[in-house]
Amino acid sequence: MRDCVGSSRFAGALAFMERTGVFIFAFVVLASSAHAQTADSVIALNMVARGGLQRLRAIRSERLVGHFVMETGESAVDTVEIARPGRIRTTIHFPHDLLVQASSGRTAWMVSTLAWRGDSSAHELPPEQAKNIQAAADLDGPLVDYAAKGHQVAFAGVDTADGRPAYVLRVVTADGLHDTYFIDSVTHLQTKWIGERTIGGTTVTLETFFRDYRAMGGTMVPFRIDSDNGREATGNHFTVEAVELNVAIDSERFEVPG
Repeated sequence: MRDCVGSSRFAGALAFMERTGVFIFAFVVLASSAHAQTADSVIALNMVARGGLQRLRAIRSERLVGHFVMETGESAVDTVEIARPGRIRTTIHFPHDLLVQASSGRTAWMVSTLAWRGDSSAHELPPEQAKNIQAAADLDGPLVDYAAKGHQVAFAGVDTADGRPAYVLRVVTADGLHDTYFIDSVTHLQTKWIGERTIGGTTVTLETFFRDYRAMGGTMVPFRIDSDNGREATGNHFTVEAVELNVAIDSERFEVPG
């Protein structure tokens, strides 16, 4: 999900100026102890902050419903459904158009009356785009049991995300995707993600910020997700309005429509 960045950066800069002294002190202290951290220790902190592995693994499905605003300003109703094992469907209802991206775990497909005017049929997606969608279908996220999934994770020190110190984890997935995760040094929740993705034959860098975490079923869920392409001040924004965990989802919703 893609995953206003310009305004958030401006607000972050102002906040940074107001608390410069405290922030610099905290950053220096954190950086000085960063050598003691490892990828596994940061992941362990993140798992506890999210609610613990037992609760995370107990979630078999998830449905998020909210308000989606594109960088053009056009708004829509967005529904994201994820179910084990490795299935996902995102349905965005615009006033006059429909966009569906989904994966059954075997086949990734899309319906888009935006891309294909007058065509509401499902189109199977090429491998590069399919990898992007399948990566989002991991209900636990790539950090959980990363080695068993074939991913590589490395601790890359301390940086800032949303104006706060954060531990940095660099991930290379089993499918060859390159991602960077920023884990807040205090809350231990993920606050930012950077990923390289191939879109239309071009490699682009995407950024997503995760904000407004709330407790749902003993786990922490971000209710605000802001994304951009890492270059422009505009982006896409998803505000979650409802969360359902362990909800019954018809498996046919993830399959290519007949």
